[in-house]
Amino acid sequence: MRGACLLGLLVVVGCGTPAPVDPLPFAPAGPTAAPNPAALGPFQVGVRTVTYEDRRRPKPDGTPRLLVTEIWYPATQDTKGQPTVSYDIKERFTDEQRAMLVAAGGVPLLETPAVRDAPPAKTHGPFPLIVFSHGQGAIRWQSTFYTVLLASHGYVVVSPDHEGGTLDYAVRNQLQDVGIGIATRPADVQYLITAYQRLPESDPLYGLVDAEKVGVTGHSFGALTSLRVAAIDKRVKVIVPQAPPSTDLFFVDLGRPNLGIPVMIQGARKDRTLKWDEHVAPTWAAMQKPRWLLDITEGGHFTFSDICAFDLAAVSDNIRLDIPGANVRSVLSDGCAPPAPSAAVAQPLMNHFAVALFNATLRGSPGSLELLTQANADTLAPGVSVVTPDP
Repeated sequence: MRGACLLGLLVVVGCGTPAPVDPLPFAPAGPTAAPNPAALGPFQVGVRTVTYEDRRRPKPDGTPRLLVTEIWYPATQDTKGQPTVSYDIKERFTDEQRAMLVAAGGVPLLETPAVRDAPPAKTHGPFPLIVFSHGQGAIRWQSTFYTVLLASHGYVVVSPDHEGGTLDYAVRNQLQDVGIGIATRPADVQYLITAYQRLPESDPLYGLVDAEKVGVTGHSFGALTSLRVAAIDKRVKVIVPQAPPSTDLFFVDLGRPNLGIPVMIQGARKDRTLKWDEHVAPTWAAMQKPRWLLDITEGGHFTFSDICAFDLAAVSDNIRLDIPGANVRSVLSDGCAPPAPSAAVAQPLMNHFAVALFNATLRGSPGSLELLTQANADTLAPGVSVVTPDP
């Protein structure tokens, strides 16, 4: 029979070799492919928001610990062109503060290319799982330039709000002590890893996740979280801590364990919040092979997030933000102005090295491992960073 035939879910040209369902524009990272890790990958991206209840860790009032979680995932190609998700940081503030923000000129929306509740690309899965952990006083969608890009390369990325440590608590001067977070945050990550290993068939993402291939990443306190989780949970195969605090904090009760997995430390030499010599350098020194270090030499603490896009430093006085013992304007501008590189320069650089390491480790792409070099960094952004490979 000549012509085109329809056979199940496959389109068969001339009743011969079936064409793949949901064809991709190019191959994702794998044994024979190493796509550009600084650019969007071959998948469209969907996003869901789910609130999980960890009943094994009740709060003092007896209610379960809540994990409001953003999930970015590979979506089908027909998602392209549909309305995309934006985030409004004003929603995290009190009514009074929102009015002040509007009076001060407002803050921009954070636009993303992800589509709310898009159909998952199940014919191409399952996909490795990556957990992202936000910084102290931040929010689960603080680094969409990174989390959305990861999903486009073939990862299911889950990012929880760490209850008690988010922006909502910070703007109300209710931020919990970091000592509490050292215990609760790694447990949040472990809870989610377990949840995605046991997704029920009724879950829209059932069958999409290969939860035996797990990476963890995060910024600031989230970097601490990724390091602690790697030290206590052998399900974690690779981590990328960004702007991490000193090992004296996150390994305080663990000694100096050999994590035994690939680690990429990303830091900024001009970080004023967690200073290089006191925090990033000792953390790098404590890591063992295989390890890599990306030093954005003129960057600052929030170079590693989307926070600079909101320019909260400019409106901090108007909304009377207060961080005990700190200059709020100085903290919120750390890495958000020259000489720090712009987001357009720094973010592709950070994405290149993080995504390439995940692709090499979790997607079995040896070609991606070859991209972790100074030459590649200088091609992307000449003179902006120093790369120290120690594989």
